[in-house]
Amino acid sequence: MDSIIIANQILILGILVCIGVFATKRGIINEALKDGISRLVFKITLPLMIFTNFTALEITPELLKNGALVILFAYISMFLLMLSGRLSSGILRLNRRKSTIHILHTMFGNHVFLGFPLINALFPGGEGLFYATLFFIVSSSLMWTLGIYMLNRENNTKIGENLKHLLNPNTIAFLFGFLFMIFNINLPYLLDSPLSGLGETTNYLSMLYIGAMLAQINIRGILSRGSVFVLSFNKLLLIPFIMILLVNAASSFFHLELSHTAGSVIILQSGMPCMAIIVVLARKFRADDELATINLFVSTILSVITLPFLYYLVGLF
Repeated sequence: MDSIIIANQILILGILVCIGVFATKRGIINEALKDGISRLVFKITLPLMIFTNFTALEITPELLKNGALVILFAYISMFLLMLSGRLSSGILRLNRRKSTIHILHTMFGNHVFLGFPLINALFPGGEGLFYATLFFIVSSSLMWTLGIYMLNRENNTKIGENLKHLLNPNTIAFLFGFLFMIFNINLPYLLDSPLSGLGETTNYLSMLYIGAMLAQINIRGILSRGSVFVLSFNKLLLIPFIMILLVNAASSFFHLELSHTAGSVIILQSGMPCMAIIVVLARKFRADDELATINLFVSTILSVITLPFLYYLVGLF
């Protein structure tokens, strides 16, 4: 039953992505509008979705314990993803320019534009989004430090300039939502209704943005890029499967019991397709943005199959 639910959610999101592709191909969504959608989601609708969902949550010791474990397993997941990226780039003998993109795209997934809408749909009520946001914060802490260093290692990297990205509207919304949750502060209806309603548009806008990104990708020559499929296997299947084993081992041997929602979020966030912003950063730092674009396309398409499969495996274990 659960696998049917996630398959339906993936199909719904897929339809929205197709609409985004169509709108871009028809010129309805141009480059300026695409960038505008990205800013609107990241700076307004997504923070509102995080904040309003958190204010509806009731804080419990179980929620805090699961949250701490999600942070722990998120760092373990990021380490394993980085390790697999380094090993596979070495085996494939990628040059430094391609290797950097290969490792970064193996590490960092689309936790915001795909992960949040999917997890919020699968686990309504805010708990799933709470854990997904914690995973995103862990990913961001590495993205804007280690990730930027790897992209910009040929130049002088200012740590302060990179760290400021950690303080973004989404982490601020998380902090305020967490405070409201701790002190059990409920928003009045006149505030909650418009803010939560606008936050719910994140699902639709995010999928339109992904569709606009995919519509601009030249798919010719993809089959000759073997590294893309190795990356997708590591990112979408291998490391998430290892994480399933680790989560279950932690429960069996160390009695670190995770709720079904927390465990599912860890696995699904570990298995998200490539992060869209890596493409933008690759262009900015003159890295291999063509490879980054192909990584994004292939992994996103394959995730339509792998994400329901991962959720099915979570249920089995």
